[in-house]
Amino acid sequence: MKRVIWFHTLLVAALLLRGCEKPYYLDSPAIPVPVYRYYSSAYSDLESSVRKMYDYRAVFTWEQYTELLATLTLPRFIVLPLEEMRSTYDNSRVVVGLRHDIDWNPFKAIEMAEMEKKLCIRATYFILPTASYYGVLDRSGLVRNICMDSICRALCSGGAEIGIHNDLLTIMIEYHIDPFSFNNNEQLFLKRLRIPVWGTSSHGSPIARATVPNYHIFSDFAESDSISYIGVKYPVGEHSLAEYGFKYEAYFIDFNEYYSESGGIWNDPAGLNGILNKLENSQPGDRIEILTHPDWWGKTGN
Repeated sequence: MKRVIWFHTLLVAALLLRGCEKPYYLDSPAIPVPVYRYYSSAYSDLESSVRKMYDYRAVFTWEQYTELLATLTLPRFIVLPLEEMRSTYDNSRVVVGLRHDIDWNPFKAIEMAEMEKKLCIRATYFILPTASYYGVLDRSGLVRNICMDSICRALCSGGAEIGIHNDLLTIMIEYHIDPFSFNNNEQLFLKRLRIPVWGTSSHGSPIARATVPNYHIFSDFAESDSISYIGVKYPVGEHSLAEYGFKYEAYFIDFNEYYSESGGIWNDPAGLNGILNKLENSQPGDRIEILTHPDWWGKTGN
């Protein structure tokens, strides 16, 4: 209860003490991209469909996220998107990189981003091109939902960073699409929106769980030149992270603490309360990465 009360006090203080950062947009004109086939689903129709399919899976409430944000607005913390967190070191404060992997529900992510925007907190949101919300994908290619433009702009309107949730093993193995070319197309799509991309985070897809983590697609992390899936060999490590157009992989940035609710369960026996206690007991100079999945948030009712 005390933590909830903190929020109302800290909200006013945070808005007075912090200046909101400008959104991440490139200054250059929009970059032409190849012609794409677009899946013509209106934003409202897609939102209705996604919410019907996935909203019920939430296990955490927005009140609980308010508690987390209230703690992070304390002056002892500096909370940043991962690209900025990578190069920010401060022995007088706790540096937090706030990360969100969007597996199913970008509309929960937009709600989360709006909550952060009110407190001038900026995070990194990783979008997943193999997700049903992103578009229709088959062996002939990707038919991207046209409203992904609006979704991406809504996510970064408060200064959030946009990254790509890497499921390139699935692209290569299930859909028989060249992962390097596929990734280049998604980078071009975001550049057309004048949204820069610096980072990627590895998605724990069924194929990745059956073989190796998705970051093995990059030569920086691959432990061999190929992997096997159902008796067939597939190449990995042919191109580096930088060649793919990324500066970092989210699992390989410099942090000494990592908190996550993957699978809807926090990696602390006491759940969110345990994470909040760890944050309260963190020390200046600590570097913490916090991963949430918006899909698990916004529970209503009993």
